[in-house]
Amino acid sequence: MSPTEYHFRHAVSAFFEMNRDAAKALLPPHLEPFEPHHGLAVFAVTTFDFVKSEVGGYQEIVLAVITPPLVTSTGQWPRSAFYPFVVGTNTEASRLHAIERWHLPHYMADVSIDFDEGPEHVGIRVREAESPILDVTVRAHKWTRVDHLYQSFMFDRGKSFKSNIHMAGEFTEHEEEAGELAIHRHPMTERLLDADVETYPFRELWMKNGVQTFEGLETL
Repeated sequence: MSPTEYHFRHAVSAFFEMNRDAAKALLPPHLEPFEPHHGLAVFAVTTFDFVKSEVGGYQEIVLAVITPPLVTSTGQWPRSAFYPFVVGTNTEASRLHAIERWHLPHYMADVSIDFDEGPEHVGIRVREAESPILDVTVRAHKWTRVDHLYQSFMFDRGKSFKSNIHMAGEFTEHEEEAGELAIHRHPMTERLLDADVETYPFRELWMKNGVQTFEGLETL
């Protein structure tokens, strides 16, 4: 499979501490949550504003648990590894594309994802019609241009997969605990409501005007 590119205006991510047992329940049996501290795991919310892809422009939200990465023979060490347990988008074409090609689990209805960019922050509101799903705010720090490696794990119908993902663009990251999170009661978030997810992130990441490149899909 040749690399697949997704061009974006915004890619916004925040990491939050959560209960380790709740995180483990979101993972397939062969994966373990990354534990920054004993008894704690990491929940990641990532939102994209894609402007160009094989299926056109669309917005996406990815809810994931951070896992230990898989080190390859090349010696490259991913900055982090994710297991997306649910993905939401605002178009049917983008859902079908990601399910077929990447085996990513999706909420099968359109959600709206609004990006409110200010001079030093970006606020994201995720809704299904009039029902709120999630609100997150990430604040900026020093901007630089980067090309980072990440990993995503997938599990579908008893089979395990992995993809290496490159993220290139203008990037800011910090651990100032300046952002905010509100999780609302909705089918996408119901497994998080009793997971003791913190309301402020310990890491905030924001990338602009960049490209997300999936190297391909590897069966584990």
